[in-house]
Amino acid sequence: MIDNAKHYLDAELSVLPAKRQDKRPCVGSWKQYQNRLPTQAEIDAWFSNPQDGVCIITGAVSGNLEIIDFDNGGELFDAWYGQISAGLRDRLVVEQTPSGGWHVIYRCETDICGNMKLAQRKNGSKIHTLIETRGEGGLFLCAPTAGYELMQGELTNVPVLSSDERQQLLESAWMLNEHCPAVAHEPQTQTARTDETLRPGDDYNARGDIETLLRNHGWQQIEVNDKNQLWRRPGKSGGSHSATLWNESKVFYVFSTNAAPFEANTPYSPFMTFTLLEHGGDFSKAASALSKQGYGERPQQIPEQNDDVDLSGMLSNEDDEDEWDDGAISLTELIANFQGLNKPLIHGLLREGETMNIIASPKIGKSWLVNSLTISIASGMDWLGFKINPGRVLLIDNELHLNTTTYRYMEVTKALGLPSHLFSDNLKVKSLRGQLKDMNQLSDMFKKIKPGKYDVIVIDAFYRTLPVGTDENDNGAIAGLYNQLDVHANRLKCAFILIHHTSKGNQSNKSITDVGAGAGAQSRAADTHVILRGHEEDDKVVMDAATRSWPPLKTLVLAKQHPLFVIDDDADPTALAGSLKTSPSKKQLTLEEFVDSCVASQDPCSQRAVVYESGQQYSLSERRAKEMLLLAEDRGLVTTITTGSTEQFVAIRPGISGEKGYWAAALLTHELEPNTAEIARKTGASERHVRRIKALLEADMNPDMGRTSDMAMSAPCPP
Repeated sequence: MIDNAKHYLDAELSVLPAKRQDKRPCVGSWKQYQNRLPTQAEIDAWFSNPQDGVCIITGAVSGNLEIIDFDNGGELFDAWYGQISAGLRDRLVVEQTPSGGWHVIYRCETDICGNMKLAQRKNGSKIHTLIETRGEGGLFLCAPTAGYELMQGELTNVPVLSSDERQQLLESAWMLNEHCPAVAHEPQTQTARTDETLRPGDDYNARGDIETLLRNHGWQQIEVNDKNQLWRRPGKSGGSHSATLWNESKVFYVFSTNAAPFEANTPYSPFMTFTLLEHGGDFSKAASALSKQGYGERPQQIPEQNDDVDLSGMLSNEDDEDEWDDGAISLTELIANFQGLNKPLIHGLLREGETMNIIASPKIGKSWLVNSLTISIASGMDWLGFKINPGRVLLIDNELHLNTTTYRYMEVTKALGLPSHLFSDNLKVKSLRGQLKDMNQLSDMFKKIKPGKYDVIVIDAFYRTLPVGTDENDNGAIAGLYNQLDVHANRLKCAFILIHHTSKGNQSNKSITDVGAGAGAQSRAADTHVILRGHEEDDKVVMDAATRSWPPLKTLVLAKQHPLFVIDDDADPTALAGSLKTSPSKKQLTLEEFVDSCVASQDPCSQRAVVYESGQQYSLSERRAKEMLLLAEDRGLVTTITTGSTEQFVAIRPGISGEKGYWAAALLTHELEPNTAEIARKTGASERHVRRIKALLEADMNPDMGRTSDMAMSAPCPP
């Protein structure tokens, strides 16, 4: 394995040892290798010890390396492969994975983006990704890791593709997409809806002729089927399609990077499509134009009254309605107008129009954290594992001198290995050190900013904006300041992030929303309340959050690697500095024991079967059993598969992936003399795939067992 690693390094690939089961690097802080190649000494040190896997970091560090990953047993690989011209596909490096999936590996002449989902399928409430890329910042396991086998080409000689060649690979995958993505939230700039009329944009979404609109702007319809229509962009005379128009929803999904004014990999409603094509993205003008065309002017019919019947006692008089009812909207109308939650900015934490607190203990390094956060938003780079939608940021810094702020940004940028010119135009800093402005003065400044200019405004630190005479323990006063920010966020179409400090004393035994100096309103008024507390280990902090529009956040431990913070998955998130220690209790049931005895022993199995087994073996209540099952799923120990029309639970076994693989592995585990052909028929996997899973399971039970000749003989070349 060390020889392969050295050859990969010689080919300027960022190669690391990996944990095969977890599909991740097994070195300490591996993020640095997204920006630099490992040294020869590091390779020697890592691989001088036994390793069970090798992985390669994709992106610029490996020469703009990108892979297309075919999952779910590689079911769409043949269809995709058949669309690629022979001259191009013969140059690609192709690798098969243990689950029967495929990796297609290449380099690009130009910079590549992050990971992209190319083809998906919706099965019940779940969306399964069938084809995706691993791009900037990603990684993949590769040969000679057990189960990974190069079928074409060599990783030491990866081809470099032109933009057009890469586009052909991506478009051929997009053509296989079966899932219509949700449309982004439309700006609320249309004429407001009343009790009698629809907004013009809503009306156009319902009955607008988008096909004629597209044709008028040079788009060509090249295919129509039961689910969707395939359209080719203007100026393209042949080849694959550039966008999909879904018949039922009328969502126009564009994946071409050359289809201005549309952005690639983005879904558009009919109204959004009309606005971009006819009015250059000005939603107000588009709504006005549609109104003149008769959209949005469909009054509801009111039954004629019988003159002989006095209905005055039953009909309300608007002039007599109580003032408190002004602007109230019925649930029926709310549901009819619902277009999804606000646009995410930090997935899992923050949306457009929301307010987020970041509460940090003294000496944590919150200003350094703010630097990395604002850079991530401005560049679109993930932040502490959270996906970021790139946007424009204004940092209002009222604590540091401007030269200090500049120095810190330079240090963080250097540590990230991210050239500042890639994001600096999206990040502005306003230093108020020595010329402080309170929230009332800041409000006057916010009123002068044009809506849409910034996506996020950060105030560091919030306590310095309190107006003179304001008591930070006064709930009413603090709530009033947050109400001001809500008004500005709504008008500016942005989010606010407030950096604040904790109160004095031990924070370890407080609830999340009680951490933070001042009135309790500062946590209740915000949409997201993030706290950072000290860890028992001096170089670590613990991050928790309470959110309003996102699922609960798992507690994270962050290790300080100045000037950055990185996630430490191995640290104990409960080891808060200063926390009360309890006396040791009797041995608790571990998740692994629960999975082994209540899931793996009988899978595939229903939730009811798991609850029953856990009650019989450990006297767990139904609620506790369901909690354990949910936690095991979150930790990647179990997953759900669809068998027929029902969803069942299976244990995730080492080296196995994909729904068909999990199902086949469970059947192989419980049958004394498994029939691979019958299991393949039942699960929908290929017999070769089932045989490979069987060999992996046998090798896991008997580590001395080598790869079987059956496996070696059953690995075909790509079609």
